[in-house]
Amino acid sequence: MRLIAHRGFDGQYSANTVAAVEQAAPHADMIEIDVRGCASGELVVVHDALVDIAIDGVTSVDDLTATELAGLDAHDGEGVQTLRTVLDAIPSDTGVNLELKDPEIVEQALDVARSVEHEVIVSSFDADAIRRVRANGSAGVELAYVLGLQPGDDLGVAKDLDCTYVHPNAWLCLLTNVTQEAHEAGMIVNAWTVDSRLGAWALDRRGVDGVIASSPRATEWVR
Repeated sequence: MRLIAHRGFDGQYSANTVAAVEQAAPHADMIEIDVRGCASGELVVVHDALVDIAIDGVTSVDDLTATELAGLDAHDGEGVQTLRTVLDAIPSDTGVNLELKDPEIVEQALDVARSVEHEVIVSSFDADAIRRVRANGSAGVELAYVLGLQPGDDLGVAKDLDCTYVHPNAWLCLLTNVTQEAHEAGMIVNAWTVDSRLGAWALDRRGVDGVIASSPRATEWVR
C-alpha cells in the first residue's frame, strides 16, 4: 500500500509544519497538507480556520497576513507557513496531496501545483472545489474527492467529477463496499486517517490502495 503522511505524520510531528514534512518525507510516498488563503493573498498550510493565538483580537486565518501567521508560536516554535515554503521543504520525488479547504483558492492552488516538480493530488471535501478545478483545467494534477461519514458524502459525486482518486474515511472502507465500488468505477482508494498497524492491515485486506496515516509505523508490516 502507498503511504501518505497525514499533515506530515501529525501523530508524531507538529501538523502541517516544515519540520513535520522534512521528517516525514524519507518515510512517505506522499505528504498530505491542508491549504487555506490568508489576508495578504498567499496560500498557507493550516487545517483549522481559526488559530489559537489572537493578534489584536483576530484569530481567523483569512483575516491575518502571512507575516502575522508565520510569527505565531503555534507549533513548537514554528508558525503557520506559506504553501510555497512548505513545498520547498519536500523533495521533488515525494508526492504532495493538497487538501483545499476553500473553493475560492482553487485557481491560485492550481498555479502553485503546476509550478512544482512533485506529483500533485488536489483533494477536497467540497465538491464545488473539485468542480472549479475541472472548470479551470486539471492538466498536471490528479483529483480526489474526500468522503467523511456524513449522509451527503457520496461516491457518486467522485464518479461524476471524474476523479482519479477517492479518499474515504477508513471506517467507510471497513464497513461498506466503497472500495470495491470505487475500483469498479476506475478510481484509486486512499483511506484516512490510519493510526495503527492493525488498522492498516485491515484496510489492506479490504483492498485499499493507500493509507493516509498519522505515523510511519502504521504500515511498517507491509513495507
